[in-house]
Amino acid sequence: MSAWNSEISPERRSARLKMVMIAVLIGFLIVIGRLINIQIVHHQHYTDAACIQHTTQIDVEARRGRILDRNGYLLAGNRTVATFQIYWPEVPSEEIALIDTLIQQLGEYSLLEFPSERCSGNQILAIDVPYQEALLLTNSGLPKGVSVDVGQERTYPMGDMAAGIVGRFTAENSEGLELWFNTELQGIDGRLFIERSATGRYNLTDPDADNILAVDGNDIMLTIDARFQCIVMEELEMAMDRFNCDWAAAVLMDPANGEVLAAGSVPVRSENGSLAMNHCFQGYHEPGSTFKVVTYAACIEEGLIEENDTFNCSDGFIDVAGESISDAHEMGILSRDEIIINSSNVGTVMLSRLLSESILCQYCSIFGFGLKTMIEYPDESRGILPTPGSSSWSGISSAQIAIGQEVTVTPIQLTLAYSVIANGGTLYYPRLLEACRDGDRWVREESIVRSHPLSSATAETVRRTLRAVVEEGTGLNAAVDGVAVGGKTGTAERLSGTSEYLSAFVGMVPADNPHFVLTVIIDGPDYEYRWGSSSAAPVFSEMASRILAVEPELALGVKSGEENLMAGVFE
Repeated sequence: MSAWNSEISPERRSARLKMVMIAVLIGFLIVIGRLINIQIVHHQHYTDAACIQHTTQIDVEARRGRILDRNGYLLAGNRTVATFQIYWPEVPSEEIALIDTLIQQLGEYSLLEFPSERCSGNQILAIDVPYQEALLLTNSGLPKGVSVDVGQERTYPMGDMAAGIVGRFTAENSEGLELWFNTELQGIDGRLFIERSATGRYNLTDPDADNILAVDGNDIMLTIDARFQCIVMEELEMAMDRFNCDWAAAVLMDPANGEVLAAGSVPVRSENGSLAMNHCFQGYHEPGSTFKVVTYAACIEEGLIEENDTFNCSDGFIDVAGESISDAHEMGILSRDEIIINSSNVGTVMLSRLLSESILCQYCSIFGFGLKTMIEYPDESRGILPTPGSSSWSGISSAQIAIGQEVTVTPIQLTLAYSVIANGGTLYYPRLLEACRDGDRWVREESIVRSHPLSSATAETVRRTLRAVVEEGTGLNAAVDGVAVGGKTGTAERLSGTSEYLSAFVGMVPADNPHFVLTVIIDGPDYEYRWGSSSAAPVFSEMASRILAVEPELALGVKSGEENLMAGVFE
């Protein structure tokens, strides 16, 4: 009987069937076990691996808040840029040519010259790639191993014109208001996962991924007027060249509320490119004769002198504790007001003798000298104000302080003191912050009163005298066509520093009802320009003239555009 005709016994057929079933069962169990291993035991591992294959993580930097001037002009903003990186161990050999193509496409932003500049680890391909260009490259598909980080690059439209105020921000360092208001300006960074489409292009944000939306920082609005800031900076730069001085500074303020409208300090930068000292807030100097108004106002406020009182200054000098304080020239018999109009050192010392040492220093303090103004700016100086009984006090200190020596001030302090005279007797804390953005509205800052050094009657009397200084005294060069100006010149022999003289002028416009106070300081001018009347005063005149040309309503006592601005912004 052949094999073809033989029959398998039922027993053998049953055994074989059992073996097949057992094999199938074992295979099924293996598959089930494998599925359990993939779907349950190592679920997260394989999920992550899948995500890596078709998603890319992009770190999204929060938009830093903008800095605007009081009229909404941009002082500091942002530009969205991208950084391309590559991790070479993840690049397949067959895609190296794609890397070379990408480097070519990145063009001027590329940091590499293919193909020789590769490394064994992570490497930056390009930085500061504009967002739209980066988006085109990303959507066209990136080689494996290439990642993209999207961030913000800080931009400053006014450049160095506003750099001394605004400062600058980088990941490594911040300066100026960028540093002071960093808490308000900075946001919270986010993270997005982008899914790759079937063609290898990035298209949609993965909705199931652990995405974190970036929270942008708040915008802030400054009291600075960009137009006035440009005028101040341009005039200071010209003054540096004209008078060959070491530095120059100017502060423009609204005396009605202490708002700083402009603050310029030159040079702007140090030799290494970092911001130089901002002399408006951080530097201090001897005020010279600009300080005499404190002594003069204190005597009037205390009721110690009357309009018709006279003082014999004929000798041209006065003895103080064995030291001689003199005038530039003999002035004869001077009235109370003529002492200030002609800037007599001798007459001012005579006025100071009517005050006790403690009362004189008390008035200096309530005018804000020797104290920080609390302006929103890093590293503000308080200046130096000696006090009776201290180690720095001597028999001539009272007389020296009365004429602006042995005391140092900052331009912002000097501007605030004259604002007291301009506004009728109130000292405000100065402000650089006008408002802060909160959602869809602006929250405006309010001015805060610090003290009331003078009565309105005393302030009015001092204003009349300061007007006479410009019309018939030492401040003739500070005059502005078509408007009455009040102010005071100052010339100080430096107690410290490399220069010998400092020239100053502080003025208010219009004199009878001032709507801005402007301080100009010229440090270390050439000898022939050492007097406040010959350098600082004419610079004041040029600045004030240009400011009034931009806002002629200020000469009439009307603040142009402010009501419209407030209505449009703070609604």
